[in-house]
Amino acid sequence: MMDKGLLVKSIWFQGLWFLAVIGRDSTFFLLLLAVGATLIYSVKKDQINLAWLATLVIIGIVLDTFHGFIGLFLFPQSWIPAWLILLWVIFIWYAYQMKTILTRFPLPIVSMIGALGAAGSYFAGLKLGAVQWPYSDELTFVVLTIEWFLLFALVIYSLKALDKRGKGHNHHETHHT
Repeated sequence: MMDKGLLVKSIWFQGLWFLAVIGRDSTFFLLLLAVGATLIYSVKKDQINLAWLATLVIIGIVLDTFHGFIGLFLFPQSWIPAWLILLWVIFIWYAYQMKTILTRFPLPIVSMIGALGAAGSYFAGLKLGAVQWPYSDELTFVVLTIEWFLLFALVIYSLKALDKRGKGHNHHETHHT
């Protein structure tokens, strides 16, 4: 059974995903406020490691910038949109909230499920008009799946490393993150 707090965080993440992908530039400031409030709340409740979050967000931004540079993604402007940067922030925040689930099961299985979900998320973004894929849908989906498999492995590995160092556990709460 899913923890109620995790269910709320999952709904929150999904709502912000829709706000980012459907609203894009028109809802950017609302998205910025929501992501900012989420981070402030999480820091106050000691539910996030900001250095970990920043590192993985930068990796994500670099990855999607590279996608634009090589022509895998095409956005209306020549750089990745600001809403996508915020989407990276809220995704990494959500991965941190999911750490007990992500680290509980075998890494290859979680990475593959996550990779397919992430590639599917980009495909949904394509269908919603948030991004264009100049190459074939099949090729782009396969490339994204491979990249996201590796990215999920990195996320899981880094979450486990945080826990080993004692910085990934919150000493004020039980495992309700």
